[in-house]
Amino acid sequence: MNQSKLSFRLPVKLASKIAIAIVAGSVLLSAGINAKHHGKKMFEKMDTNADGVIDRAEFMASAEARFTKMDLNGDGSVSPDEAKALKEKMREKRREKREKRLETLEQREKETP
Repeated sequence: MNQSKLSFRLPVKLASKIAIAIVAGSVLLSAGINAKHHGKKMFEKMDTNADGVIDRAEFMASAEARFTKMDLNGDGSVSPDEAKALKEKMREKRREKREKRLETLEQREKETP
């Protein structure tokens, strides 16, 4: 009995879609891992005396720092425009981080034979 090898070639568009899905999945997985790491870093940042708990004073100090960051003009209140500006700034920062992660993944793919 003669056995021949089967040859299978994916159309270019399908192969591209599969590659994009793999990269997107990697980015999402990386984001999930980073979210856990981010939560731990935030806790450590708020726990200023490093006793493993956040007491009321530490919590309030963190809240005060966030409020001060939101009060762009320093008038002691946060207007809708200030809140919107901060939201946009945070959105831009997240976009930049996503792009950097994607560039890193693309670079790794190029380096992998």
